[in-house]
Amino acid sequence: MVAQGAVIEAFPDSKITAAALSDLEASDSILTAIPLISEARGPNELSDRVLIQTESAAIVAVYDNGAGWTVDHRVDGTDRDPDEVFEEAMIAGQGDTSLVDPPVDE
Repeated sequence: MVAQGAVIEAFPDSKITAAALSDLEASDSILTAIPLISEARGPNELSDRVLIQTESAAIVAVYDNGAGWTVDHRVDGTDRDPDEVFEEAMIAGQGDTSLVDPPVDE
């Protein structure tokens, strides 16, 4: 199990590159590490809003120039299907943008 603080403490004190997220995702303990919002800066794609998922939780981390990286949302994954946890984190992490459609109530 990876603690949410340990993940974001490893981030640089700046926006993170897509390559760094890809390296993080290669870790056995990380299921998903993807940018939610990113921008191209020269040859790099930089993100200030990311989703990181482990077996036990998914977090949406946000970078603020003054505060550094903070956890904006946390979704508990204990005894839950990882796909459901991922979907809930994506919806929670979309902020004011519409990255994914919210589930339709039946």
